[in-house]
Amino acid sequence: MGRRRRAAIPWLAGALVLAMLAFAGVVIARRLEAPLPPVHVGITVDRSAVLSPGAPPLIPVPGDGAFQLDSDLDGLLAARNEHSVRPIGSVAKIMTALTVLEAHPLQGAEAGPILTMTQSDVGFYRQALAEQGSTVPVAVGERLSERDLLLALLLPSANNAADTLSVWVAGDRSPFVAMLNDHARALGMTQTHFDDASGYSPMTVSTAADLVILARAALQNAQLAGLAATRSASLPDGTLLRNLDALLDTQPGWLGVKTGWTPQAGGCLMFAAHRSFPNAPPVTVFGAVLGQPPLAVADPGHPELGGALAAARAAVDTALYSYVVVDPARVSPALHGDITSPWGARASAAVRASASRPLPIRIGTPIALAVTLRQPASGPLAGEVLGSVSGRLRGTTVATWSLIARQTLPAPSLWWRLTHAQ
Repeated sequence: MGRRRRAAIPWLAGALVLAMLAFAGVVIARRLEAPLPPVHVGITVDRSAVLSPGAPPLIPVPGDGAFQLDSDLDGLLAARNEHSVRPIGSVAKIMTALTVLEAHPLQGAEAGPILTMTQSDVGFYRQALAEQGSTVPVAVGERLSERDLLLALLLPSANNAADTLSVWVAGDRSPFVAMLNDHARALGMTQTHFDDASGYSPMTVSTAADLVILARAALQNAQLAGLAATRSASLPDGTLLRNLDALLDTQPGWLGVKTGWTPQAGGCLMFAAHRSFPNAPPVTVFGAVLGQPPLAVADPGHPELGGALAAARAAVDTALYSYVVVDPARVSPALHGDITSPWGARASAAVRASASRPLPIRIGTPIALAVTLRQPASGPLAGEVLGSVSGRLRGTTVATWSLIARQTLPAPSLWWRLTHAQ
């Protein structure tokens, strides 16, 4: 009996060893087959990048009066006394034209309704003559279209055309002036007051900042933009109308918008211009300059407007040529960091352009950069996308770059897998 018990002990010991070996094999197999713990992708980029290095040229501003220049891309570019309330002269006629066109829109090249001039309209002409204001002659019974009167209003800046249009739209001049002030408030022109429709009154006042608001609104009306940029036109009786904005003849991309002058207001100009680029959107600037002295060199025919024209031209030229076209994707953001694993392996990351389009950027303008990461479940392969960098300008994403692994992350050793429980 004792002999049989002693013979069973080695057998049990062997079975136990085999069981332990089998268990160990299962444990080893599970550890070798277990998913690896996640790696850590730690990458940062600078908060911003300058796509066109350098400092933009200083925009010249006049030493007298008031001035503001805005860009449709970057907002305010330059200003001086932009909130100073001043008489604005015939610049006021842009609001008159905008109000007329909103009451009686024109389509395409249509002339619009025909107005027959009355003795009242002749009286407006004679009053403007007596005041030594700008005029276009009219006669009783003469037939002029809405377009004719708007061209007379905007090109030679006829004060009597403003009064005729006022009565046509509102029945009298006073209620039309009330419409102008309502329109100004609706546009957010908080420091503007109209006392008349022509701007001859020194109590028709505004600021350079408010007039930039009006310039933007005027150019959004396609009909008004076209009328204001017209260099010359003829009335039915052959009267030639010439635009007093001489820069329409000399400055590429000049859009108008309206000249103004009175002894109290000095030389005034509301203006806009744009610059086109191949394969990129254009850039447009809007501005207003008030209270400028005469300058015969800029416009010998109208020296009273010369200072305003010269100031606007110098500012616009400098501003528009401070923009360059850049393809953001061709500029790789500088990044810092790497990919690390719990088993000590490391790899680096790089950026690769994903999507962008060329766009005009003012020299020295930064774009904001932000990183979005994707934490891979295990070691990434070479070329695997780990996330992206986005570049935002003016509140819009203008470029994205993919973050990719430069190398395949080395796998852990068998010993590490065996000694690190999952």
